Amino acid sequence: MSTIASNPTMFRVIFLFITFLCWSGSTVPLLAQQGGSTTQNPDIISGLASVIDSDIIRIGNQRVILWGIDAPERTQFCYRNGEEWGCQAAAFRTLEVLAGRGEVSCYLLGDPDPFNRRYGVCESGGTNINEEMVRSGMALAFSEQTDEYEMIQLQAITEGNGVWALDVKFQPPWEFRRANTPGGYR
Repeated sequence: MSTIASNPTMFRVIFLFITFLCWSGSTVPLLAQQGGSTTQNPDIISGLASVIDSDIIRIGNQRVILWGIDAPERTQFCYRNGEEWGCQAAAFRTLEVLAGRGEVSCYLLGDPDPFNRRYGVCESGGTNINEEMVRSGMALAFSEQTDEYEMIQLQAITEGNGVWALDVKFQPPWEFRRANTPGGYR
């Protein structure tokens, strides 16, 4: 097992996340008071969000993929008690509830993908949306990006939330995407 100091990528992710947590305590509310303007810092976007997919939201013209999590794909089905269950639709509705409580602020990470989407850690009303999606069992911790949500996922598994319910069978979204989506894009 490597330490944080010996893993530059992990160090960078943790540094950015801690910086976000410290910075969001004072700057994100200030952005909200200014009407959600992001002109002063293009790496934070705030405003009312619409849900595009089970792990993608839109604020203004910017689509944001929730960083560090992966939710069921649009054409993906899970099975509950041996019958097809629309786990993507359930995840979509969960994200609608979390993002629909009012203004959403996202700290954007990295460069845009080929579709001009950005990855982000998003919050609304003091609730970390990425974290809550994993806690509810409607998204999985995406360890290809970060291990930030793995302990929360263990809690969801223990509690049998969402796709982790005992009577549910599913394929991890990244495996489904690799097998069924050209290019593996979300």
